Amino acid sequence: MAFTYSFQKIMELRKREKEQKEQEYQQSVQQFERMATDLYELLRQKEQMEEMYKQNMNQGILVHQLQQNEKIIFQIQEKIQDIQKKTDRARDLMYKKENEMSDASIEWKKYEKVKEWEKQAYDRSLKHEEEKVMDEISTRKYAFR
Repeated sequence: MAFTYSFQKIMELRKREKEQKEQEYQQSVQQFERMATDLYELLRQKEQMEEMYKQNMNQGILVHQLQQNEKIIFQIQEKIQDIQKKTDRARDLMYKKENEMSDASIEWKKYEKVKEWEKQAYDRSLKHEEEKVMDEISTRKYAFR
């Protein structure tokens, strides 16, 4: 008689859930990385614009160009604020997905551990039965000498 685990289907379901949560976590990490990269690029762009603005101020600049530069910097600042909010939401989602993945992994490991314990108990009972049979055989051999 082969070992059968009574909660095998539940364990398989938990494993699929764990794998799904891992995929969701990876997607959230990628989304966060995209948002963080966009934010970094905007901050770098703003820094370059401010540096160019300072250089133009030292060299002399027309009022129209000054207004244009300030407008561009202001627009970049608004984009930065928007991307910062999106990045924060993506980070929060990533942490949430990480916790869900961790919980699903723990749940699956519980079933794995219970399966291992049941297998060990099955093996012990099987060995005990074999020992009983062997004792019975040796007793019969001794008795019928």
